[in-house]
Amino acid sequence: MKASSLLLVLLFSAPISAQITVTGLTEMQRGEIPGSDSTAISTAYNQLNLDFTQKGLQAGLRAEIYNTWGADRETYQITQKYARWNHGAANVEIGNYYAILGRGLTLRAFELPGVVLESPIYRLRYAPAQDLEGATASWAGNRVETKALIGRSALSDIPPGAKTGIPPRSVSRRGDWVTGGELALRLSSNLKIGGTGVHITPKDSLIDKNWAWSGFVDLDLSNILQKAGLYGSFYGEYAQREGEYARREDDEKGAALYLSGNMGWNNLGLSVEYKDYDNMHLHFNDPPSLVREHTASLLNRNTHVLLLASEKGYQIEGTYTQLDLGNFTVNISHARNDLAPTVQTFFKERHFSFDLYKFDNLTATFFFNWGKDDIESIDSHRTGGAIFETTTARGHTLGLDLQYQRAVHFENDPYYSNTYGALSAQHARGFGAALVVDHTTDPFEVDRPETFDIETGSRTFVSLNLNARFGTHYDAVLFVGERRGGTACTSGTCYLVLPFKGVEMRLNTYF
Repeated sequence: MKASSLLLVLLFSAPISAQITVTGLTEMQRGEIPGSDSTAISTAYNQLNLDFTQKGLQAGLRAEIYNTWGADRETYQITQKYARWNHGAANVEIGNYYAILGRGLTLRAFELPGVVLESPIYRLRYAPAQDLEGATASWAGNRVETKALIGRSALSDIPPGAKTGIPPRSVSRRGDWVTGGELALRLSSNLKIGGTGVHITPKDSLIDKNWAWSGFVDLDLSNILQKAGLYGSFYGEYAQREGEYARREDDEKGAALYLSGNMGWNNLGLSVEYKDYDNMHLHFNDPPSLVREHTASLLNRNTHVLLLASEKGYQIEGTYTQLDLGNFTVNISHARNDLAPTVQTFFKERHFSFDLYKFDNLTATFFFNWGKDDIESIDSHRTGGAIFETTTARGHTLGLDLQYQRAVHFENDPYYSNTYGALSAQHARGFGAALVVDHTTDPFEVDRPETFDIETGSRTFVSLNLNARFGTHYDAVLFVGERRGGTACTSGTCYLVLPFKGVEMRLNTYF
């Protein structure tokens, strides 16, 4: 609370040249989580972000409040508070902050803006954030870049204010203390080498010593390839994890290798990535997943979730742009997980899409995707769709989204299907509506967990979504109907969205 008091003093004593920004997010629900709630309940989640900026100084805080009516669950928490100072090449932050070392093999602290989740264990709604609470300082010069940090990592699957036990006790959502940094040298205009390192002080673990380090090289090949009319780059990073148990003779070791290269010529582009991760889950790192993030609903729901315990694979993507027509994309992704000496699982995906840009008032995307994901119990799937959007002379936008998927969970099982359709209209003045129909014969969805009987057949999820913008300060979205749960992915990070049936209203405010 001391940090919030200091911020209020700064706000009321701030000179005219200072800038104060206030943003809010309110999400209210009246409904139930099918399979978990016996009756409908009312909930309200509120998030307030307060930010003060003057020249190179910035300070702020985030408060999260969650209330329920019909269930005994509520939280009142200041979840973030920070102060930052920038001056030329120097930057200093204290409090809650985000950071990345290398490409995230040893550390990546981040958040998912605008995402609100509900924990299936604690049944609390919150904004997921894998941030650090402590301090960091960095300096970026022409030849040398350095960064140092210390802090406690947040466990993003534990909501603020979570309690357990009888009598209930607060659950700590801050993990181990982390001390580390990064040093990079720019040997030339197109070559940078460096290394990262973190030391972990376990809070309640048998591991007495735990640390990780990495070395990386970042090479821009454009100067070398430009005579041939090409451009390209290469990045490689190798990380290693070391750990010594206090009361055991064996060690806890891990390693990770990430390679990335891309090359282009005129309208052609090619990127290739490779991963080999073995026992590199540090709770605060997030290496590249090498899985394509899809905007199509059926594909995004089936996104492969990276397993850092053991995963090896690659991703290849090629693009071709035909001027005055559109863009072609081909993606191949493959991964193998060695879960045990005799147990292996595979992820395979082949993706083709075409984005049509030929017409001024019409855009269209056509895609076809096929593959498997043993981790998600999908032995085979074929998915295709078409998304259309047109804009009238008055600036109104109409959209049609049609998707179909045929899949099987296990070999020799019967196939099931998923059908997704959305019809949307958006007025030029900032309000619109969308009707979404999501139909499935997936036995995992049709069989209701709250009953003992095994249901078969199909289920249909229908919802109406209304949105409106009021001036420059308010955005509102209203959801009415039933929403299917499952995996969702944003910015390369996947999370679980619980199903919902009822009414939901979201309001964003900006001042």
